[in-house]
Amino acid sequence: MKNDFSCGVIPYRVVDDRREFLLIQHKAGHWAFPKGHPEAGESELETARRELEEETGLVEVEIDAGQPFEEHYEFTKRSGKRVSKRVVYFLGRVPAGQMVVLQESEVSDHAWCDAAQSRERMTFDEGRALLDQVLSYIDSAL
Repeated sequence: MKNDFSCGVIPYRVVDDRREFLLIQHKAGHWAFPKGHPEAGESELETARRELEEETGLVEVEIDAGQPFEEHYEFTKRSGKRVSKRVVYFLGRVPAGQMVVLQESEVSDHAWCDAAQSRERMTFDEGRALLDQVLSYIDSAL
């Protein structure tokens, strides 16, 4: 089994006292948070910031670097090869009014969704479990 590793950001904003999360639709069709593979010499946080900027154009994001979240899952590639995937995410608060500019080569669409809408739109159960962890963290920090 091949091991794979990525880093990403769970972007959220607060609009009229309503918390919304940014989900992207990858070209493969699934809905999830922005993430990608590290480049040589990058830290997890540097990778997460770069991938967020590349995929969504968001730069001015307040990252909570002290509390990373992890997602683990396995999948089978079209070639039949099994992959064990680990993703480290950082929570990122996006100031109101920032525009999302998608990386058209990798991302098909995006949506700002409240927690219930995010849970519905997300493709994989691992993403929904990750969202639940994030919600518990945010609620306990307030």
